Amino acid sequence: MSKLVIVESPTKAKTLSGILGKDYKIKASMGHIRDLPKSGLGVDVEKNFEPEYVVPDRAKKTISELKKLTKDSEKIVLATDPDREGEAIAWHLSVLLGGGKVDKGDEAGIKRKSKRARETNDNLFERVVFHEMTKEAVLDAFSHPSKLNDDLVDAQQARRILDRLVGYKLSPLLWKKVRYGLSAGRVQSVAVRLIVERERERQAFKSEEYWTMEGEFESKEGKNIKAQLNDLSEKKLEIKNKEQAEELEKKLKAGTYKVSAVKKTERQRKPYAPFRTSTLQQSAANVFGFSAKRTMSAAQKLFESGFITYHRTDSLNLSPVFISTARQFIGKQLGEKYLPEKGVFYKNGSKNAQEAHEAIRPTNLKNDITEFNLKGLSSDEQKIYSLVWKRSLECQMLPAVYNQTNVTISSNEGYNFKAIGSVIKFEGWLAVGRLIGIEMDSEDMNKLPELEEGESMNMKNLVSEQHFTQQPARYSDATLIKALEELGIGRPSTYAPIISTIQDRGYVEKTGKYFAPEDVAFVVNDLLIKYFSDVVNYEFTAEMEKKLDSIAQGETEWVPVIRDFYGPFQKELTDKEKMLQKADVTTLSETDEKCPECGRMLVVKLGKYGKFLSCSGYPECKYARPLGEKANAETDEEGNPVDKQPENYGKCPNCEDGVFVLKTSKFGKFLACSNYPKCKTTQKYLEKIGIKCPKCKEGDVIIKKARGRNFYGCSRFPDCDYSSWKNPLQNNVVNDKNKSGDLEA
Repeated sequence: MSKLVIVESPTKAKTLSGILGKDYKIKASMGHIRDLPKSGLGVDVEKNFEPEYVVPDRAKKTISELKKLTKDSEKIVLATDPDREGEAIAWHLSVLLGGGKVDKGDEAGIKRKSKRARETNDNLFERVVFHEMTKEAVLDAFSHPSKLNDDLVDAQQARRILDRLVGYKLSPLLWKKVRYGLSAGRVQSVAVRLIVERERERQAFKSEEYWTMEGEFESKEGKNIKAQLNDLSEKKLEIKNKEQAEELEKKLKAGTYKVSAVKKTERQRKPYAPFRTSTLQQSAANVFGFSAKRTMSAAQKLFESGFITYHRTDSLNLSPVFISTARQFIGKQLGEKYLPEKGVFYKNGSKNAQEAHEAIRPTNLKNDITEFNLKGLSSDEQKIYSLVWKRSLECQMLPAVYNQTNVTISSNEGYNFKAIGSVIKFEGWLAVGRLIGIEMDSEDMNKLPELEEGESMNMKNLVSEQHFTQQPARYSDATLIKALEELGIGRPSTYAPIISTIQDRGYVEKTGKYFAPEDVAFVVNDLLIKYFSDVVNYEFTAEMEKKLDSIAQGETEWVPVIRDFYGPFQKELTDKEKMLQKADVTTLSETDEKCPECGRMLVVKLGKYGKFLSCSGYPECKYARPLGEKANAETDEEGNPVDKQPENYGKCPNCEDGVFVLKTSKFGKFLACSNYPKCKTTQKYLEKIGIKCPKCKEGDVIIKKARGRNFYGCSRFPDCDYSSWKNPLQNNVVNDKNKSGDLEA
């Protein structure tokens, strides 16, 4: 009899088949095969939060096939991923395939029992864990099978139940008090809060004018140097307007100058630590513009194909074997002079670093991106692999060494201009770039002329430049992940799903590479902060992550953690549901316009289809109208227009006297025949931005939607395939497709 090995994906199964041979049958579970039900809470809050797991329809065929295979198998080897999710999948498989007690007559309702129940039929199941899909690592893992890690299973289950309790208890309140279809989440709502607070910082920001000056100087020997005006007698200069700049220009041009200081120092630039999940996602976002989801998809395939170690990790550890191999590779390719005396071991910055034993690294350095055939990998996979390969070598090399020169040029009145230059003395880890054709950064080649202190200098030119302080940048994938990590919120497996969720739920829109909050995000965020502060409290959420880590490490039981959270949360939910009024919650801002019916002030509110104006005296006064409409426009109570003479968008082709009018549904704007319901003809509404297509010059640029985001395309599609994430009007791009932020392939 053979052994049955169960993994999550077909790719992983294929890779294992090439390693284990014919004595093993290898099948994929296709991810999770049991979960909480989609409808209903699925958690018994009266019985220690016992979950009710169900097998989704998509997994029933897989389970049936696996059960047939178990009859002819002497062992079932659970080889799912080496983290909490993988451990949970392995446990669910063990229960469904005979490793735990089953409630009589209802396989779909199998509930989790005690640890003792989970140990039932241990002779049938083995658990193997490996962090890389190499022959050596896999065979070693199969020669040392273990039991399921109950603590990791408990930690995953606790997170799942916590998120279910928050989502299923709080979301219905949002439906009643804000808008149907909204959702709240224990971690997603914190991410939305970060984005909303950054947007409010931007809105409150007041730009200030300032000026800079750069002087171009020449020595008697004809040596030229450019230097920035820095201070007056070591006191910082602030040039706030054009008048000040012009007055200062006259003084500076009339001055005499000399080199007052030349300071030469040696500085080092150390290599970065090896990648963990968050830093890989950040680097891929910065270098390639990848979303976290796109990065993790490519990394998953690289792991399953045996190219890199497990990619969901917050560890910085590297195995001694890999470090030794890397040092040999560097010595052979670049030379021994680039190596420190001993291998470099990095310490984890986070006390909670856990789960995978290593940082993300290549499994085989021979798979380099210049000599090895990577044709089997997609473009995304090659790019992610190149980052991992390069970083894993760099982190084992000596620092780069620079000779840095600081030159100060001073006037007779004490005005100081400063220039900084640096020249690479020793490449160190930067030399890895040469292996793959990356040229040195121009910053590292900024060499200043040799000047002596006391040397006279002549000002040849002075350039003044106006600037304005910039508002804080919105969050991108990279900066949002960094912020969440610094706050201690989320773990390696959660960053990408968090970002995808807040986009899918309509809380944020991605403009270019940055996240902008929608109106509903402000309303929901303010409601949660005011009435459910723990749900969006940074410290509280981070502390909950620590408790989940403590469960995973076997230091804490999971039920008390859930109970301590749920008791106060449920009481607060009950109290607030009674006192909250929808009219109060959905108010976005005040206006200086009076209600034409009662004289009270109008306010901006969020309705079913967006923002509208409403009387602050609602519900006594029900006056409302769409934002931007004239005061005499008729509306319903939700602020939706009831226009007696709607704008004509062209004749209906299917009836004699009908014309198209603009209507709005939950899916957006559309054109419908004015004779509805007699005539049900509809057409898409093309929202034009006012310019012709920069590619074909014939169609109009219109706003479209894809992946939950707005983008700009040609109205003549598919005859013209112009598309851009960026607004051509805002970026003054009308004739170059490459400059228009073309859609990713």
